[in-house]
Amino acid sequence: MYILFGGLLGSLLLASQFDLFYTIYGAFQLFIVLLITYFIFILQGCHKMVTNISNKFSDLYNRYTPLKDDEQTEVLTTFSALKQLSNERKQKTNLNKIDNRGVRATQLFHIKETVPDLNVTLRLTFMAQSCQSCPVTNSRPLIQTSAFWQWFLGAYFFSPASDDRVIKAIEKTAIRQFQEMDTDNDDEVYMKILKATEKRAQKILFDMRSTLSDFLLRFTSWILYKLLPCFLGSVVVHPGQVEVLQEASKTNLPLIFLPLHRSHLDYILISFILLNNNIRSPLVAAGDNLRIPFFGSLLRGLGAFYIRRRLHPTMGPKDHVYKSILHTYMNLCLKAGHNIEFFLEGGRTRTGKPCMPKYGILSVIVDSYLDGTIEDALLVPVSVNYEKLVDGNFIKEQLGQPKKMETFGQTLKGIWNVLNSNYGMMRIDFNQPFSLKDIISSINSSPRSMPVSIQHRTLKSNPSTNSLYGTDVVSEDQKILVENISKHVIYDCSQATTVMSTNILAFLLLNKYRKGVNLQELAEALDELKRELLGSRRNIGFQGDSVDVINYAIDILGPGLVGREKQKSETVIKPVSILPNVIELSYYSNTVVAHFALDSVLAIAINVTEQYRNMLAHEDLINNASSLCDIFQYEFLFCKPCQVLEQVLISSLDNLVARKELFEAENDSELVMKSKRIASRFDDDDDDDANYRYFQKQYKMNVNQESVDTLTFLSNILKPLLETYSVTAFMLDKLVQTQLLENEFIDLILDEMKNQLFRGTIEYDESIAVDPIKNALKLFQKWGVVECHNEGKTRLYYLKESHDDTESVQEIYNRVNRFRFILKFYSVCCSLYADVCSALFQKKKLVQTQLLENEFIDLILEEIKSQLLRGTIAYDQFQFKKALKLSQKRGVVECHNEVKTRLYYLKESHDDTE
Repeated sequence: MYILFGGLLGSLLLASQFDLFYTIYGAFQLFIVLLITYFIFILQGCHKMVTNISNKFSDLYNRYTPLKDDEQTEVLTTFSALKQLSNERKQKTNLNKIDNRGVRATQLFHIKETVPDLNVTLRLTFMAQSCQSCPVTNSRPLIQTSAFWQWFLGAYFFSPASDDRVIKAIEKTAIRQFQEMDTDNDDEVYMKILKATEKRAQKILFDMRSTLSDFLLRFTSWILYKLLPCFLGSVVVHPGQVEVLQEASKTNLPLIFLPLHRSHLDYILISFILLNNNIRSPLVAAGDNLRIPFFGSLLRGLGAFYIRRRLHPTMGPKDHVYKSILHTYMNLCLKAGHNIEFFLEGGRTRTGKPCMPKYGILSVIVDSYLDGTIEDALLVPVSVNYEKLVDGNFIKEQLGQPKKMETFGQTLKGIWNVLNSNYGMMRIDFNQPFSLKDIISSINSSPRSMPVSIQHRTLKSNPSTNSLYGTDVVSEDQKILVENISKHVIYDCSQATTVMSTNILAFLLLNKYRKGVNLQELAEALDELKRELLGSRRNIGFQGDSVDVINYAIDILGPGLVGREKQKSETVIKPVSILPNVIELSYYSNTVVAHFALDSVLAIAINVTEQYRNMLAHEDLINNASSLCDIFQYEFLFCKPCQVLEQVLISSLDNLVARKELFEAENDSELVMKSKRIASRFDDDDDDDANYRYFQKQYKMNVNQESVDTLTFLSNILKPLLETYSVTAFMLDKLVQTQLLENEFIDLILDEMKNQLFRGTIEYDESIAVDPIKNALKLFQKWGVVECHNEGKTRLYYLKESHDDTESVQEIYNRVNRFRFILKFYSVCCSLYADVCSALFQKKKLVQTQLLENEFIDLILEEIKSQLLRGTIAYDQFQFKKALKLSQKRGVVECHNEVKTRLYYLKESHDDTE
């Protein structure tokens, strides 16, 4: 009943601020939802009551049940029987003491004779520190120009509609619309257009506004305190991080919270934590898709202000009224002293990896500092992670189905499902706040950037088709500045993200034990990976025995993602590595994939770099790694903007050498090098650039099986993405001399990937996903191969004139596809067997039949030609008979010799499609 009373009080508060219609409508919605919440509490209370009564009855039963001692079941009724029982127990106690003394003596001897392992543990700081490359000073409170409210102890009033920027935008829009019309009565028509534009500006502001309410914040906090234990085991945040935020809030500088976006629960729980630690709750930028009945009003009262996620369908990038209102609204919020929270990624990540940042809202914050609205602000990167995602999975979206818009009914259904599920632990990490003023000074002082001067700026009408909110109100130099800050924050958040038990389990199963593994071996691999992550100063979100951690993570993920199978005397744990479940499992794995991305790039570069006299040239290796980083520039941030990619690659390469995965070749003496140069002049097989190889650092691969396995493991981490990019590049041929809508083109790519997966030319089911395909198309746009025309909500793709032919498309395909195939880690013969014979067996060419050798080789040639045309084979020189001999050696094929003919057929044990 307290909830209903609170709802009534909330309704009365709403009535004092809004008109009668909105008051009645909002009160009705609030009553319905609170009634449902009250019903949930009743159900929980009944469940607790039944549990307590059951426990009481169980205690009573155990209390009055006759005692049992080992095999003794008779009732002890005489004094002699009780005395005999007491003597037996004393005798057992004495015997146990003697046994314990012997065990302790044995253990003490073992401790003295055994050398203990030396475990060097790194002490991690409780908060991710600011970048050491960007010098950050200790900022003092720099607010000198008092806000309006500091002169009056009462309420303060700011009107965005009366701001000069908004007025000029309204007039400019009205003039443009008037010029597009042909009419005689000029003044009257212009005034009508101007009034309509002003009315639209008022509506935009009304829909955007936030109605932050202290009462609603505290009431919702109490509701969350009751509901969170229903579906979350714990919400973890380090108390030291909260203390740093409390100190930062005392500076009177606006705090700009920049979290990674994984769930709709992110901003609710961040506000919940800040409110309960006496830190001012921020205004949160939310997408207008969340403006649904009741919940939209609730989020608005909790601090949300709504912004568009897409451009206006008719005005598009020329909608200066909307951009000026958003810019002015945020400026005034900062001027009033509000904290701000928004997601640099724009939307929730669909892959588990951090998305590339959007620059619109941050450009408004930077512009507010540069034009003097605020004298400084503290940016607070926030990392968020869940053991299990509360919002469900994104499988349907990744397989090409359109996203369903949020509705009131779907939200209620989702809340009910969440309350009846277990999502484990949520971890929030607040990174060290850093000054916006200091980082701008640091970037401007960098020799690679151009300084941005502090001066007053007005609205500029340089339309930007890539920006949604406001980056077109600033200069190109400022866009570079905003881009550097955004990428720096995303990189810091990614490095500070805590690795949960479900992340590490999914990563190991998908990348190392795809065919299954027993529990003990998996536990040892988890311990090894955990040590490596801790050595890299990554936070781990679990502790305890690894076997218990694995069982806990399997229970959280559920049988739909990870299965247990009984094989002989042991339990085998195996991932569900088929569509569509594997897409969700890869979501959890990608948190760890981002950590190993750079090592995986180097492993692939080692694989494709040409060897010269069994040596890998340093420059060739770094060039190949840089090319692969360029391909994956929309998937990962490999380094901070203040770092040089080449130096980061060299540092990672040195780590591989230190781990003895590679050996650095020793430099020869000057006399030996001179002799080699002279000898090379008589060697016809040497390349023209052979001489310079003697002067640069060279590496030699470690042929030890453990090192080969490690490099193979690392190279396979990014192979699913390589398959996606390769097939997308291959499908650019469909755009030659034609145009395709984005949805149609993506559907064609998905169909081709499914066909190649069925044929066996694609190895990983998780390669079939929409997000990497879109990132590949962005890459080809940046390379100047593809162009995209935006028209409302539709996108039209076509090839640039310089690449609108098959030969140019083939060059792009070869540029990507050359990284796909492993040439050094496996024998060429095995590759032939996998790519040719396996494809033929899948086509059932030898099942229940026999073929002459010539006929069979002709079929192989035919299959090779078709795969070369499709681009699923990267080489065109094959040793057919060696591949067939390999299949014979493996007991798959048998060959019968008759005079000059050979007859091939499958062995009886393999003569079926399975």
